[in-house]
Amino acid sequence: MNDTDLPARPGYRWVILLIATLAQACACFFVQGIGPIAAYIQNDLHLSNAQIGALVSAAQLVPLVGLLVAGELLDRYSERLVVGIGTLVVGGALMAAVLAGSYGAILLFLVVVGAGYSTAQPGGSKSVAQWFDKAQRGFAMGIRQAGLPLGGALAAVVMPFA
Repeated sequence: MNDTDLPARPGYRWVILLIATLAQACACFFVQGIGPIAAYIQNDLHLSNAQIGALVSAAQLVPLVGLLVAGELLDRYSERLVVGIGTLVVGGALMAAVLAGSYGAILLFLVVVGAGYSTAQPGGSKSVAQWFDKAQRGFAMGIRQAGLPLGGALAAVVMPFA
């Protein structure tokens, strides 16, 4: 796709950017939100420091490979489909983790969260690249990337009170 192939509705690209930024913030909220509530989880489940460390990093490790898989899927299918499925995976795994009765089950579900989370980063980048021309692409990507710290900051403020 080149800049002359950009979609005809230029105002719609800002809606796409808003959705991509919110998706990034929501994904980071849940992935980075484990840290702020780690002490509560540790106390409730009587976990060691090593166990809580594994929980905090579980959803962060899978994207090391998951981003490559998600990128390949995005080359074959639409970002709406790939990110949509990733979002459903994250939501389902988080619900299952809340209901899980053991440390091992929670750890497994957080690994699955990481697999779903892997779609958000390259999917949002692909959306921005498709909807914004070169003159605005860096600015738009900066806005979308602001979802990363926004999600983490909101999680740090909100999660301890949830």
